[in-house]
Amino acid sequence: MGPPDGYIPGVLCLLCVWFSITGGLAARRQQETVTDGVTSKNVLLIIVDDLRTSLGCYGDSIVKSPNIDQLASSSVLFTNAYAQQAVCAPSRVSFLTGRRPQTTRLFDFNSYWRKHAGNYSTLPQYFKEHGYVTMSVGKVFHPGISSNRSDDYPYSWSIKAYHPSSEKYENEKTCKGKDGQLHANLVCPVDVSKVPERTLPDIQSTEEAIRLLKTVKQQKSSFFLAVGYHKPHIPFRFPQEFLKLYPIKNISLAPDPGIPRNLPSVAYNPWTDIRKREDVQALNISFPYGPIPPHFQRLIRQSYYASVSYLDSQVGKLLNAVENLGLANDTIIVFASDHGWSLGEHGEWAKYSNFDVATRVPLMFYVPGMTTTRQMQQNIFTYIDPFNMKTVKKSPGKIREDPVELVSLYSTIAELAGLPSLPACPVPSFHVELCSEGQSLLPYFTTSGKESPETVAYSSYPRPSDTPQSNSDLPDLEDIRIMGYSMRTSDYRLTLWVGYNPVTFEANITDIHAQELYIVKSDPNQDNNLFNKTLHYDFAQKLFGHLMKWIAFT
Repeated sequence: MGPPDGYIPGVLCLLCVWFSITGGLAARRQQETVTDGVTSKNVLLIIVDDLRTSLGCYGDSIVKSPNIDQLASSSVLFTNAYAQQAVCAPSRVSFLTGRRPQTTRLFDFNSYWRKHAGNYSTLPQYFKEHGYVTMSVGKVFHPGISSNRSDDYPYSWSIKAYHPSSEKYENEKTCKGKDGQLHANLVCPVDVSKVPERTLPDIQSTEEAIRLLKTVKQQKSSFFLAVGYHKPHIPFRFPQEFLKLYPIKNISLAPDPGIPRNLPSVAYNPWTDIRKREDVQALNISFPYGPIPPHFQRLIRQSYYASVSYLDSQVGKLLNAVENLGLANDTIIVFASDHGWSLGEHGEWAKYSNFDVATRVPLMFYVPGMTTTRQMQQNIFTYIDPFNMKTVKKSPGKIREDPVELVSLYSTIAELAGLPSLPACPVPSFHVELCSEGQSLLPYFTTSGKESPETVAYSSYPRPSDTPQSNSDLPDLEDIRIMGYSMRTSDYRLTLWVGYNPVTFEANITDIHAQELYIVKSDPNQDNNLFNKTLHYDFAQKLFGHLMKWIAFT
C-alpha cells in the first residue's frame, strides 16, 4: 500500500513535458467520454478552509461575498451540506476518497490512509486515470503525514502539488501589536507590502492557479485543478483594508453566546487552538469555559468576516480568469469548505464539534449547460470589487434544501464530468480500492429534489474524556475514548456519545456517555437539548435506534 514500484522520491515532473505527452490523450478523452448523455468537462474544485455558511448567497446580510454569490447565481446550491468530521485532515481525506472517517480511520492528522486503512482511490486519481491532467494548488489534501508528506503525489496528481512560499509565515510573529512589536496573534490584519515576500499565501495560490489554467488552455488538455484557499482559517491574517468593510460598531455577538444549560460536557469544544495565540493569552481566559471578553469576541467576528471578503476577492480573480481564458463553457466549478467554524455560538470558537455551525458548509456546483443556459457572448464571471459593489444582489440559481454530505463529492463530480459511475461500497470496504460511501447528488441537478426520499447527513467527532481537557479539540488516535456520532435530518440533529476503542476502531453502543436531540425548526441554533425531556423521550429513543444501527455498520 506504499508508493508504486519504481517510484523515486524527489523526482521532478516537469509541467511542460507532462502536458506535451498527455495533451492529445486528454483532449480525445474529453471529446469521447460520455455518461448518461453528459459530455465530459474540465473540473475546477475550490476548497476553502474553515468557512461556515457566512456568505450572502446563504442569506448572511453582514458578509460581503459578491464573487462567490455570483458563482452561486449560476449554480446548484445546497443549503444543508455537512462535513463528516469538523477538522481539516479527516474531512478532506473523507471527501477526496469518498469514504467516511470510520473507513479512512483518520480522526487526527497522524496517519496515511493507504497504509493505515486501505489503498483507496482518490477523486483526482480517478480523473488522472481517465486521461486528465490533475493539479493541486494550496491546501487541498492536508499537508503532512495524513497525505504521506506529498499531498498523495504521484497517485493523485500529474505534477507535484504547489504550496505558496509565504505559507511558512502564517503562524510566525508578523502581526503588529499596539506596542509596535510583532506578535503571533489570532487577529492579524497586515500591510501586505510590509510582510515577508510582500504577499500572502492565498494571493500566491490564485496567481499559480491562473498560470496553470493558461498552460492547460494553451496545451488544450483536459484538466482537474483543485485550488485550496487558507482563509478564513486562523490566524486571521489578511490585508488590513478589508477591515473597512466591517466597522466594529456594526459587529454584534453571536445570538447564543452562552453555554447551553443542558449541553453535555463531552459535547463542548474548549477552543484550545486559539488560546495559543499571543493576543488571546494576554486576556488570561480561564479554561475550559472562558468566556472571551465581549470586545474581543467582536474583534474575532470582525476579522473572520474580513477574511471571508479577502477570500472572496481571490475567488473572484480566479473565476474571472476562467472566463477570460474562454474556459467557462467547458469547466465544472465546485465550491466547498472542509467544515464550518463557531463564532461564539454555544460559547465556543473554532470547529471541533457536531453542531451545525461546525459541520454545515457551503456547497455549490456550476455545470455549463446544466445549471446555466448562458449564451457564449455573455460574461458570467466578472470580477466584483467588494469595495465598489453594486446594490443589486444576485440570487442563488437552483436551491436544494435536503441534507447532503461532503463524502458525496467524489461520485457526484465524476458523474457530472461524464466519467463512469462509482460503485457503492460494500460493508466493510477496506479491501476495495474504488467505490463510494456517499450517494451521488446528480438527481438534484435534473429534478427539483422534492421527489427524493428523506435524506440523512452523518458526522462524528472524537473526545478523550467526558469533560473538557487540553486535548479535547483534537485528540490523537491513541487518546480517543469516546466518539460522538451525529445524524442530521431535515427536522432534527441527534448525537450519541459512546465508548470507543482506538486500537480495534470499534464503538461500544452499550457504553452510552451522553445523548442530544435538537428540533431544528424551533431551535435552529441547537441550544436546547431535549433528550431528557419526557415529552420527547420515546421519540428520541426511536431515532437513536436508527443512529445506533448506522454505528453498528461503520
